[in-house]
This record gives sequence, C-alpha cells and structure tokens, in this order.
Amino acid sequence: MTQVATHSSSERYIPAKNEPYMSDGQISYFREKLTGRKAELKAKIAKIIRNIKTLENVQADILDRSNSYIGLELEVKSFERYSNMLDQVERALERIDEGSFGYCELTGSEIGLRRLEAIPFATMSIAALEEFESSQNPIYAPRRPLYS
Repeated sequence: MTQVATHSSSERYIPAKNEPYMSDGQISYFREKLTGRKAELKAKIAKIIRNIKTLENVQADILDRSNSYIGLELEVKSFERYSNMLDQVERALERIDEGSFGYCELTGSEIGLRRLEAIPFATMSIAALEEFESSQNPIYAPRRPLYS
C-alpha cells in the first residue's frame, strides 16, 4: 500500500517518491516552480536591457570605450543565456498543459523527481541523455596525417 504525501497550507509541499509520478500535487509544485523561474528570468532580462541602454553612450577615451564594449558583450551573452532558459521554461509549462511534463521526449520514460527538482525544464532522462551524448560525433576529430 502506497501513501500519498499530503500537505497543509502552512507547510511547503515537496514531491515524494511514495506518491504516483506526476500526481496533481507534483504537477502543481513544478508549475509553481517554473512560473517563479519564469518571473525571475523576465526580471533579469529587463535589468540587462536597462544595463545595455546605459552602456550605449559613446565614450571619448579609448580605454573607457573598450571597457564599455566588454561590458556590453557580457550583458549580451547574459541576455542570450537568460532568453534561452526562458524559452526552455516556457516549453516546460506548455508540456505541463499538454500532459507530457516529466517524461523523456526521446524514450517516453520518467525523467525522475530528483532531476526535475534540479532542472525543472529538463526534457530527457539521464539514461536517454547519456545515450544521446554517446551517439554524437566526438568534439575533436582524431588527427590524420597531412600526407598519405
């Protein structure tokens, strides 16, 4: 007999292994977690946009201009990283609405609560991810002689 984890409004719900996978409680928990992450990312993106606008001023001194360009490059990279993460979070929320959240997109198997707790927008189980990465071409091709 399995027990279903319950919670009252005064205590924080944490998904438990002894309840059905992707139960209503777990779905609500991850929806709330993803919605919070989405709000954080939007705030970070808005802050970066404000920072980029302040860095756009043309500096007369070459060192100041160089520092400004470096700062601008860092802000743009942060913007891209947070924008990509926001896209992943939004896709995870869509998977919740579709009913496919928590299941591997490649195998259909459970992603697992521990992995989703760490990366709530994960799309693959660890086993599928390892298989996918091992099937990819190596990053560096082995050296071949220039002359044969």
